[in-house]
Amino acid sequence: MTPAFMIYGANGYVGEAAVRLAVASGLQPIIAGRNEISLKKLANELGLKFRVFDLNDQNTVNDALKDVKVILHCAGPYIHTYQPMVEACLKNGTHYLDLTGEIPVYSAIAARGAEARARGVMLLPGVGFDVVPTDCLALHLKQRLPTATHLTLAFQSEGPAGLPPGTQKTAIELLTFGDRVRKAGRLQVPEESEKLRLIDFGNGPLQAVRLTWGDVYTAYHSTGIPNIEDYTVLPESTRKQMALMRSMAPLLKLPGLRILLKRGVRPGATDSQRTRTSVHVWGEVMDEQGRKATARLHGPEAGLVWTTRAALAAVNKVLSGSAPTGYQTPASAYGPDFVLECEGIIREDVD
Repeated sequence: MTPAFMIYGANGYVGEAAVRLAVASGLQPIIAGRNEISLKKLANELGLKFRVFDLNDQNTVNDALKDVKVILHCAGPYIHTYQPMVEACLKNGTHYLDLTGEIPVYSAIAARGAEARARGVMLLPGVGFDVVPTDCLALHLKQRLPTATHLTLAFQSEGPAGLPPGTQKTAIELLTFGDRVRKAGRLQVPEESEKLRLIDFGNGPLQAVRLTWGDVYTAYHSTGIPNIEDYTVLPESTRKQMALMRSMAPLLKLPGLRILLKRGVRPGATDSQRTRTSVHVWGEVMDEQGRKATARLHGPEAGLVWTTRAALAAVNKVLSGSAPTGYQTPASAYGPDFVLECEGIIREDVD
């Protein structure tokens, strides 16, 4: 009998896609969340068990996870939802997976690593596009150049699909956190408010802008490289919006303003838009002698397709008995080639 596996937030945009992919691959997850009507409808359609609970009462969450071996937590922003779920996992011996890219959440979960090891629990946040591809590419590059002291990662989304609604909401919540890079092993606010770099994702150089991505936290744990930056390709209009948001940082501490911004969250991409979208990931390491190694990954749309494939690959690892205890990153748990276990992923070493 397959151990109990739960997807929480199963009626959300990405959560439902994860449920459908799990069932298509032969799994029978328990689906859970707060919306009984939506959960019951999905459960009846797919022949699944469901549980209705929110995260406001710790005892309720504890009880809901008593017989669960692994949970895939899909309800963000995780800065508001990770804590009761992690507490319940530690109490029940349940392995914890989520889709977060939120640095404060990585930091808080990593702080529970020793407790998780003592309880035989794996805490593995970030098993979606945040940060499986970039984390695995970082470790791959570190293995190619063991003396690396600097890591730069970047990605480009090519096609009509935009960010999932949950990711948009999380980005708004994190506006108060501000920009971060890793320098000399420490998370720091960068000196420049905007930094540009030309990056070749496979079809010639494109201008990319530095952004705060989960790797400035996770890749340090995976590789030990002390200097880390992330970049992405954005339209000039989006870059201007980012600059405006930075200038409004003090005001964004007001919850009412963040609520107002969330009203502008766009719907998730359609099947057609996702099919016509691909994503390219680029990474480079360099050491103190100027030696470099560069590699790229190419894969499907990131926000839903790549994310759900990566997350279910991690779930299957746990269900098969592979769950190193304590705080983990995707690469520290499963190695640099884990990303290649997702359908449709190509890796190439550039130099």
